[in-house]
This record gives sequence, structure tokens and C-alpha cells, in this order.
Amino acid sequence: MNRWLLIFLPFIFSFSTCGHRGAPLPPLTKKPAPPEITYEVQDYNRPLIVWKRVSTYEDGRRLPDPSKVLYEVLIDFGKRRVRTRNNYLLDVPIGRGEKRCYKVISIYGREKNEGSVKCMRGRAPIEEVPKVKLTSGDGFVKIDVENPIMEVEVFRNQRFPFIKPYAKFKGSSFLDKNVKNGTKYEYRFRFSKGPLKGRLTAPLFAVPEDRIPPLPPQSAYMVKYPTCVIFWEPSPSSDVVAYLLKFRNGEVKVDGIYFVINGSCPKSVTIYAVDKAKNRSKPVVPEVIDEEGGSSNGK
Repeated sequence: MNRWLLIFLPFIFSFSTCGHRGAPLPPLTKKPAPPEITYEVQDYNRPLIVWKRVSTYEDGRRLPDPSKVLYEVLIDFGKRRVRTRNNYLLDVPIGRGEKRCYKVISIYGREKNEGSVKCMRGRAPIEEVPKVKLTSGDGFVKIDVENPIMEVEVFRNQRFPFIKPYAKFKGSSFLDKNVKNGTKYEYRFRFSKGPLKGRLTAPLFAVPEDRIPPLPPQSAYMVKYPTCVIFWEPSPSSDVVAYLLKFRNGEVKVDGIYFVINGSCPKSVTIYAVDKAKNRSKPVVPEVIDEEGGSSNGK
């Protein structure tokens, strides 16, 4: 009797625990996730729609190769169709008051999935283009708009499609301080009124740099005896990194505020303060003090 009980015991436990097993997992899908339109504007007179790139299956698993996703855009419920590998479409011009609808389909292999429909209505385009002047300086680029009729969108070092502006401003000027001296920046501008965008300006370029010379060193002297010593008080400018001494037959750059010559003093010397941008101050001629301690004023 005990032997038969041992034989059937595993079967008894299997039936008693079957109700505690988890629900069976759904079969894995091969359909890509549906595209989601995230940006829809009228770019001058043409609709521009942008959607998120699809990188997963519908169930959230990552696609083996998202670059192989193809997108098909249905315009006005299939009256026109456009296929693209891009995640945007700049459509043909739209008339004022015309309604146009878009649906994007993701295609991966033989499987496809449809996103939701987005519609827009054409409006009179913004004809004006910003008239802009750039002025660059030490750590800034100043933007002046001659005709500030509405909000201006700024694009910096960006390429089509122009979606997210680098900056927006209202009024006649904007100061860009998020720049690095010596770096070349490309700017473009357009007027904006909600989803209605004007035409872009041609590219404008700016290279911010320090063009302001430092103040010259103060109270410079040249003592002739027992050795030739040239010394001065520092320039009041905070960005000075060195001082340049120019002689008739050459020049020397020093970090401190004095220079010693083993031998006779030169007949002429001028001292310049030099800042981090290599701008030079106005020259200073040191006052000459002879071996007896008297000033000869360079004579």
C-alpha cells in the first residue's frame, strides 16, 4: 500500500499546485511600436510634421536594428502616401483655410503599426524675415533685430529640420553669453507665432573674442647701476597674463613686474601689458634713473 502511495504522490502534488502557477505569458509580438507625432507646424507655407523614431516592438522589447524601420506617411487618409527613413516630413504647400491630415505608419520587416491621426489647417504665412545684425565681443554675441514685429526664434549650429530653437526672445535685442572666445558660431533666425513659423534668415556667423586692450603698466623705471634693472607696477586690468618689453634689437616677454639685464641698459625700451587674448596695452617708456640715484628722464 505504501509503495503505491509513493508512486502516485508526485501526481497528487502536481494537481494541487497547478492553481498557483502564474498566468501564461502572451505570445511575443513582431509588430513595431506605433509612431507618435510630436511636432506639427506650418513652416512658412508648408506643413512640417516630426515623429519619434521607433526603436522597440509594440510590447516594449528593443528592435534588433532600429535603423531598418521604414515610415509611411498617409496624407488625407491615403490620398497621398510618402515613404521615408527620416522621422519628419516637409509636405507640399498648404492653402489658407485648407485642412490636411497625417498618419504615420511604422514598418519593420513584414509587420507594420499605425499611429494616431493629426490634422492641421493652413494659415496665411508670415512673410517678414528678421533683419539681424550680430556684434561679437569678449564672451558674448549681441543680436540686434531691426524689425522686431513678433517673437524671434534663434537657431545656433543647427540643421534641418529646425524644431527646437536654441533661444526665443521678444524685442529688438538678445545677448548670447553662452559662448567661448575664438569659436565660430552659425546663427539663423525666424519669426514665430505659435505653430506658424516664418522663413529663416541666411546663416550669419560670429566669432566672440576679446578685442579690448588692457590698461598699461604703471610707474615704470629703469635703474642703470650696479646692474640694469627695469621694473614697473602692475596693470590695473585683471586679465593681464604677461608683460612685453621691446628693445631696438628684439623683445622679451616676462610674467613678473621686473627684468634684469647683465650689462649696460638699452638706449630705448617700451613696456606693454598683454592680456589673455594677446591684446597689447598702450606702450609705456620707463623713467631712467642713473647710478647716482637721480632721474635723467630717459636722457
